[in-house]
Amino acid sequence: MNLRHKLCSSCVIALIVCSTSLWAYSDDASKPVKIKADSAEINENTGTSIYRGNVRISQGSILLTGDRVVLETVDKKIHKITSEGSLCTFRQVRDDGKTVHAQAEKMVYTVGKKQVVLSKNAKLTEGGNTFASDRIVFHVDKKTISGGGLSGNERVNITVLPETPNGENQTNSAGQ
Repeated sequence: MNLRHKLCSSCVIALIVCSTSLWAYSDDASKPVKIKADSAEINENTGTSIYRGNVRISQGSILLTGDRVVLETVDKKIHKITSEGSLCTFRQVRDDGKTVHAQAEKMVYTVGKKQVVLSKNAKLTEGGNTFASDRIVFHVDKKTISGGGLSGNERVNITVLPETPNGENQTNSAGQ
């Protein structure tokens, strides 16, 4: 198996895991994966792929960015995806046209736990509604979200826009 095939296979698996398990939207998994980075290092012995320098991984409406993205595999299946940097982002357009956006200095998705942890300046936004904290934990299977720092001193900031009569969130600004 050549290097390019291994690289694409790892990223396809990672993005499929993210798109189908994490956010469960769209047909993004059937789209081609595109990776841009200053460097890539794949170690088949350890099951680790590391992408460095303005990393941009896209597939359909999915876009994952970071200064450094690490994919860890166990038995050739993605175990963990870690994105780190001054501001890591994840974006996907849902089938209903709303965009889910997450940002933090570090994002870790552990597949077996079906858990996403956003840490340091974490923010999750959907349709104008926001959930911000120093640390956000999202359990995919339970559809639960929690926030706050480990020390208990950090604050959680939530903004929920009122719905209009047709069931959509208002897009005008809400007070914070």
